[in-house]
Amino acid sequence: MLISLNWIKDFVALKDDIDPKKLGELITVRTAEVEGLTDLAESFNNMVVGKIKSIKPHPDADKLTVTETSVGGKTHQIVCGANNIYEGMYAPVALPGAKVKWHGEGDWVELKPTKVRGVMSEGMLCAGEEIGLESKEDGIYDLKGFDVKEGMPLAKVFAKDDIVFEIDNKSITHRPDLWGHYGMAREIAAITGNKLKKLGAMVKIPVSGESPEIEVEDYDLCPRYCGLIIKNITVEESPQWLKDRLIAVGYRPISNIVDITNYVMAELGQPLHAFDKSFIKKGIIVRRAKKDEKITTLDGQERKLGTEMLVIADHEKPVAIAGVMGGENSEINDGTTEIIIESANFNPQSVRTTSVRLGLRTEAVQRFEKSLDPQLTELAIKRTAELILQLCPKAKIAGPITDKSNIELKELVITLDTEKVASKIGAPVTAKQCAEILESLEFGVHKKSATKLEVLVPSFRATKDVDIEDDLVEEVVRMYGYENVEATLPDLPIKTPIDNIERTRKHHARNLLSYGFGMSEIYNYSFYGNDELEKCLIEDKNHILLENCLSSDQTHLRISLVPNLLKNVADNLRYFPGFGIYEIGRTYKEIGEFFPLEEKWIAGAVVLPKKAKLEPFYDAKSIVLNFLEQFSGSQAKLLKDEKGLSYAHPSRVAKIILRGKEVGNVFEVHPQVLKNFDIEAKVAMFEINFTQIAGMDAPMTKYSQLPKFQGLDIDISVVVDRKKTVEEVENEIEKADKNLIKRVKLFDIYEGENVEKDKKAFAFRVLLQADDRTLTDEEMSAVQKKIFHNLEKIGGVIRGK
Repeated sequence: MLISLNWIKDFVALKDDIDPKKLGELITVRTAEVEGLTDLAESFNNMVVGKIKSIKPHPDADKLTVTETSVGGKTHQIVCGANNIYEGMYAPVALPGAKVKWHGEGDWVELKPTKVRGVMSEGMLCAGEEIGLESKEDGIYDLKGFDVKEGMPLAKVFAKDDIVFEIDNKSITHRPDLWGHYGMAREIAAITGNKLKKLGAMVKIPVSGESPEIEVEDYDLCPRYCGLIIKNITVEESPQWLKDRLIAVGYRPISNIVDITNYVMAELGQPLHAFDKSFIKKGIIVRRAKKDEKITTLDGQERKLGTEMLVIADHEKPVAIAGVMGGENSEINDGTTEIIIESANFNPQSVRTTSVRLGLRTEAVQRFEKSLDPQLTELAIKRTAELILQLCPKAKIAGPITDKSNIELKELVITLDTEKVASKIGAPVTAKQCAEILESLEFGVHKKSATKLEVLVPSFRATKDVDIEDDLVEEVVRMYGYENVEATLPDLPIKTPIDNIERTRKHHARNLLSYGFGMSEIYNYSFYGNDELEKCLIEDKNHILLENCLSSDQTHLRISLVPNLLKNVADNLRYFPGFGIYEIGRTYKEIGEFFPLEEKWIAGAVVLPKKAKLEPFYDAKSIVLNFLEQFSGSQAKLLKDEKGLSYAHPSRVAKIILRGKEVGNVFEVHPQVLKNFDIEAKVAMFEINFTQIAGMDAPMTKYSQLPKFQGLDIDISVVVDRKKTVEEVENEIEKADKNLIKRVKLFDIYEGENVEKDKKAFAFRVLLQADDRTLTDEEMSAVQKKIFHNLEKIGGVIRGK
């Protein structure tokens, strides 16, 4: 949200030389975070008001003139090509050093004294578009309608001598009173110790006459609705001061009536709407939308309404979506002469729900969803009427305000123990200081005893903000200043915190995968959409659907981490040819019971370039086996997965077995799935049920006696059918002699030159060792022959035999 310092000064008597940066810092530590500030005058540096003293023809150019222009105490010779200038004219002058746009086009250019067709020009007489102003006039901008004098800074003329603060919206979501300049002025007055000007509309509302007919069918969704008829209006362009104010805080000027409603919203925080009365048939009805009812909103979009949505309608049709946006069928136009002004209070949940379901978020929604003060509606409609009468002198208020309300005005009084305040914040705050702070924020304060105050919460803070005594403590301490509270350690006994085993094990898993195996961790949302399901060939079952999804690609709670991880693979391939990524996250599966099955999983992807000779499946397999051994202290095994996975290559998928339980899968991604994601690379992935492995008890550490007798490593390279797995070959080697073969370790896989097309070569290092003797050459040779025999039985060819 943008806040104008000049606008704030309408309500608070701040010093002219106040440092905006320091004020922004004070607002940040006391009220709301100021993300930045903009000095609007910077774009008008070296621009002043000039008065044309004389005009002479250019000696060498028929279409140019040479002017003598006074800028206050000094006269400049300026060459000009416009034909609308005259002697005595006040016009914008850009002096050397100013930045302008030639004819309102292109980039900003810094002016320098220069010769124009042989005549020195010491500045520039400017058109509106050349200095960033909207102007319907051609030629030099004529300032005859302005109260100006020679040399006056142009920023002051166009109200650009302003500082705009950018307030972080997230820091005021709980403060509906701060969504307008007056509410922010109240805070700044309290922060700086200045007096706040009371706001009251100086307009007289007739006690009789024509009033709009209004019927509210559901007071739960619309606790208060005010309407007022104004006649004899003229729709035209807003005056410059109004346009400047709106532009400064981010609004686009449209017309005087629409601009006034936006102005009052920016000033008071209360959204308003103006209907062309000629389009409203027989009065206004505030009701829920009918089945299949539609409305075309002011943005030109036709929108289908749900029966739970609140609309403003006449007796024939809906004319606005309550609290969201008006309808095209009742908008203000150039021919409008009579209007109905709406100022209402709508249910915040209803407005929020309607906005989300329609995908339509507006300035009005931002305010209504914060729970606005119902008492603000009448003040806002009076302020709007006041400004309309000011800008349209012939306009007339037709009659009294129609005020439909079902609000019980209950005063909220909270007892504040000031001793408790001092104790809680750890600072010597007195009862007098507490009272002064609260009164500066317009709380009513009555002294109940020496240490207790009865505090009346104002209506603008009572909707969802201040409810209990602790809220008042917060008000006191933030205005007292957090920086004034001395930091001290709490006087509490030191206790060892309860160990969160799952969190500890998760950190261990992340350390292993990130630092041990060099993979990068990914964080994804817990949702995906139909598009991801189709790309992964996953059936749309066992999913939990979201009723109010944020977007079309977040409609399902995930049952697997793989779809989003494949999206990450596709994104990262634009920057890296090969990499490893993983995610630890929750999955949610509908199992037909009251609650879904919620588990944590680890999913990882190993990606290699398409032309790489190596296969990522073996890297993924190595990561899984080594990770599980280091994580659980037990060796895992991979077995062929007959069931398979929809997104896995049918012949390159294995299930992971740890301590006799299936805990996941490792697989190469299905070629069709890679194609669906536009992935041109080799990708292998793994999924491990983290909930399952984290819940396994740590194995008992067993002592193994160091071997007394020397062993010998022998290397064996065997060519086998491409479909054979490492586990199958390892099992054949181990079966040769289970007593003497102590370890079988794969150290190489080769496919390519000198190996047949449908074959692959495995290289193993086999440790031969006896517990009670040193093996003889004959014994080792016999074991080796048995190994060769077993491998040849499964079609293997021993290399180098």
